[in-house]
Amino acid sequence: MAPWEIAKKAPVASGSNGIDALPDGVLEHILGFLPAPEAVRTCVLARRWRHLWKFATGLRINIIPDHAKQSPSYEELLQFVEHLLEHRGLAPLETCELRFVVGYTDAMLYLNRWIQHVVMCKVQMLRLSNTYHGWFQLDPLVSQHLMRLELVGLMLTSRFCDLSNCPALEHLEFDDCNFSCIQKISSESLKCLCIRNSFPDYMRLTILFCVPSLVSFRLDDHWCRTPVFQSVPLLQEAFVRVTGVFPDCCCDEPGHEDGDVEDCFSCYNIEHDNKRLLLEGLSEVVNLSMIAESRKVILDWDLKQWPQFNNLKTLLLNDCWCVAPKFHALTCILKHSPLLEKLTLELFSKEPEHKMEIFGRCNPMERSPAISQHLKSIEVKCEVVDKDVQKVLRFLCTLNISFIFK
Repeated sequence: MAPWEIAKKAPVASGSNGIDALPDGVLEHILGFLPAPEAVRTCVLARRWRHLWKFATGLRINIIPDHAKQSPSYEELLQFVEHLLEHRGLAPLETCELRFVVGYTDAMLYLNRWIQHVVMCKVQMLRLSNTYHGWFQLDPLVSQHLMRLELVGLMLTSRFCDLSNCPALEHLEFDDCNFSCIQKISSESLKCLCIRNSFPDYMRLTILFCVPSLVSFRLDDHWCRTPVFQSVPLLQEAFVRVTGVFPDCCCDEPGHEDGDVEDCFSCYNIEHDNKRLLLEGLSEVVNLSMIAESRKVILDWDLKQWPQFNNLKTLLLNDCWCVAPKFHALTCILKHSPLLEKLTLELFSKEPEHKMEIFGRCNPMERSPAISQHLKSIEVKCEVVDKDVQKVLRFLCTLNISFIFK
């Protein structure tokens, strides 16, 4: 039952208009978009508004003092939140956003207690944002109602990352988080996973993701070991931008050029029974975008173990996947994508809007066996057609692809 169906309905005065004509449930929903102090202040508007704020469907709490303005002190903000939660009790919540800084020692005494209180209010969407460059260690969450969780600047332990106690969780975001000694993140219900600028506290640690229901995955600015996936057969879309240059396996380290993975320090944490490197874990995806910030990121171990992308229909790559003269990575992925319909290459351009777009098409009478028989659209985006772009175009022409400049 929605929170506005639970809240007590006050009669609307005859002849009223404007916002006063709205039912309590709608007003409680509107109050949920206000910062918590402003929502509480509405209690003085009229008798009808006295208790509406307690049933607001959203809670937006900011305990970061603004020293540039005449705002409450940090201690006053803490006491405000304490009284706020006490007076609203366990009235159901749809959303809660909590912004804080752990630079203040008192914060650690309050935060996990507040978070557990919000969870008891059956919150469905929870965003926790630590804006200080210190780490707040989040306790495990237990909720039958939590569907979306966004975490910013938090330290997460293995106790937290077993998400089996949140069976309704479908959307999870990590932003600037630290995975402390975590080797596995698991959720049977998770459908959307987004990881931005997050890393293990130990750079050589490989994290295994067990998320069999995953539909959408985004890995952005990941700068340490390549994550490992178990099978994700329902995956529809994936975006991967990797900036790290840390070795993923022994073949990247001096003295291990032969690729012997036994007793190798770098390979130790990827020796699971269901081990899959990044590309293999994403091999069931339908729409894939892969951006690498350096050629080093296109790891030799992954190229040697290149998987079959049997469901892939649209593919976007940047220039790091198009390395002359052999174009090994590009060749591999085209060869192993039998259902590919659209290929987009973003070459040597840092801007989201490209000055030039070059469209290609396959010759239906002389289609190369090295590419998908379903490939209909090839698009090359770049700033200028220089010698590096020309090398890529010449390679694609060897696959009987012709181009039109626009």
